[in-house]
Amino acid sequence: MKFISRRLATVVAGVVLVLAALAGSAAGAGAASAATTPVVYAAHLDGWHGYVKPGTFIFGNGGSPYLTGLHWTSWGSKSAWGTGKLWTVKPGCHPLYQCRYYSRWVGVYLNTVRSHSGHPYFARMAIEFFVSGKARWVTGWFAPHGGTTPYWGFPAVFPYL
Repeated sequence: MKFISRRLATVVAGVVLVLAALAGSAAGAGAASAATTPVVYAAHLDGWHGYVKPGTFIFGNGGSPYLTGLHWTSWGSKSAWGTGKLWTVKPGCHPLYQCRYYSRWVGVYLNTVRSHSGHPYFARMAIEFFVSGKARWVTGWFAPHGGTTPYWGFPAVFPYL
């Protein structure tokens, strides 16, 4: 009986060591790939908060457009492409915090990789959506602005990202 218990303990210890070694190598590989995979920065109080493949993306405060249900079909070292829903309010609605949001299909294309503190990030976001049946592209850039917290800057046209 003691022999079986000792043998079982040896086998269990060996399995634990193998699993620990595999977990260590997997964690090392994940850390290495995370360090080389570009991220997309979101609008937070600390603008340098990066995400890989975010499902939701909020551009500002009340009344600002936002993206949900993002599904990324590609995410590489030079670009990323995903689709989801763009939520906006109708132009001219006032006050914005009381306006109803409407959704539509959106395509999101990220590229132009830059570096912040040694971490790559996507600095350009092009958003494709349809207005009155016509495809439309709006392009914005993520960058520091005069030493302030960086944010996504888009042209002042509908949907006012």
